[in-house]
Amino acid sequence: MSDIKVKRAPRESVPSEGLEAAAAEPVPSSPPASPPQPATAPAMVATPPHAAGADNVFAYGQEAWAALAEAQAAAARGFEALVGEINTLTRSEFAAAADSATAMLGVKTLAEAVEINLGYARRSFDALIGSTAKLSEIGVKAAADASRPILTRLGSGLKATHFG
Repeated sequence: MSDIKVKRAPRESVPSEGLEAAAAEPVPSSPPASPPQPATAPAMVATPPHAAGADNVFAYGQEAWAALAEAQAAAARGFEALVGEINTLTRSEFAAAADSATAMLGVKTLAEAVEINLGYARRSFDALIGSTAKLSEIGVKAAADASRPILTRLGSGLKATHFG
């Protein structure tokens, strides 16, 4: 390759029609404006009872974040339980597959191989059905536990605003 770089020819500048029109019209000058003066706040005489102020909003926000944190922690515990159950299922299935493979090594007839394979399939299916039921229970419990703090907070907020 060559180390020489080819220089490009300079481009011609083509004036745009919009720029020509803008340049042709004089820009009216405006008188210098004085900086805006801040409006004076009215004196606070008394806070109405229905407007509790920023403290109430802050407390409401803290309660909402606390409920969200509790819900997140409950969801994390639920996912941890789900992962533990899936781990248990996986380990038992690997053990069953290893036992079946070991048994298949000692097979002398096709009938024995089919019998071992059917036994493995039955055990795997039973384990899957049992684990699915347990996973469903864990999932329902996790969903209920995770939604409880938010629903409790939502319920207390509705009671305070509409029924209080």
